[in-house]
Amino acid sequence: MLEVEGIILVLSCQKHLNTRLKEFKLPKDEYLNWKVIYVIGDLFVEKDYEIRNKNFLYIKCEDSYIHLLKKLVLSIKYLHNIYTIKQGILRCGDDLVFNETMLEQFLTSEKYDFYGKAYCAQNYTPHDLNLLKKTRIDPFMLQYYINHQEDFDNPQHNLKGIIISKYLKRPDVWGPAGIIYYLSNKACSVLIKHMEEINFNIWHLDEFTNSYPYTIEDCGVTYIMYFHKINFINNSNFFDTPNAIAIHTNKYK
Repeated sequence: MLEVEGIILVLSCQKHLNTRLKEFKLPKDEYLNWKVIYVIGDLFVEKDYEIRNKNFLYIKCEDSYIHLLKKLVLSIKYLHNIYTIKQGILRCGDDLVFNETMLEQFLTSEKYDFYGKAYCAQNYTPHDLNLLKKTRIDPFMLQYYINHQEDFDNPQHNLKGIIISKYLKRPDVWGPAGIIYYLSNKACSVLIKHMEEINFNIWHLDEFTNSYPYTIEDCGVTYIMYFHKINFINNSNFFDTPNAIAIHTNKYK
C-alpha cells in the first residue's frame, strides 16, 4: 500500500459536484504527502468503494445529510485499506476556502487525537461517563428536512418512510464544529470499531444514553470519542480567524 502522512478528507455529495466541489476544490491533490480525497456516497456502486478521477472516493452508502456520520466512518475505514496512513485524517467540509500556507503549517505541527474548534473555545476531558447521559431534544436535522423535502424522494438517500422527528433526542455534548477537525489514527480506529458494533446504523438507539447520537455527524463523533475517553483539544485557528486553515462559506445549502 502507498504510505502517506495523512488524508485531507473532504466530505461532499452528488448534489454539490457542480457547485461546491467546483468552486472550493483544493488546487492540489496532495500537500506534504497528505493526500486530498473527496468522498461521495453512491448506493448503487457495485463494490464497497471505488476511486474515480484519481482522488474521488465513491462509497456504497447513502448520500444524504443525515447519513453523514456513516459516510465519514466508512470512508475512513476504506482509506485505511487503500493507504498506510502515518498520522490521521483532517476531516473537512466541502464549502471551505483554504489558506494553503496555514494548511501546510498545520500538517507539520503537533496534533492531538481529537482536535478542532469548539464554539465554546474549551478543551474537554471525559472524566465521568455518566455526564454523557444528559440529553437534549435537538430540532436541527428536523428543520433541515422540513426545508429539503425533495431529499425523501431521492433514491440515493434511502429515506422513504423515515420520520425524522423520532430521532431528535441526543447526548448533550459539545466538541469540534463539523466544519473541519482532525482525527488521529487512534481516534479513527475507535470510530470504526464503534460503528461496526452497531452495523453503521445511524438510527440505532444508544442504550447508554437512551438517545440517538448518530444522526448528526459531529455530535456522533464527539459522543463516540468521549464514550471511549478520548480527550478533545480546542484550537480556534481551524476556521474563521485571520490565521485559520480555512474560512467557512456555508454556500449552496
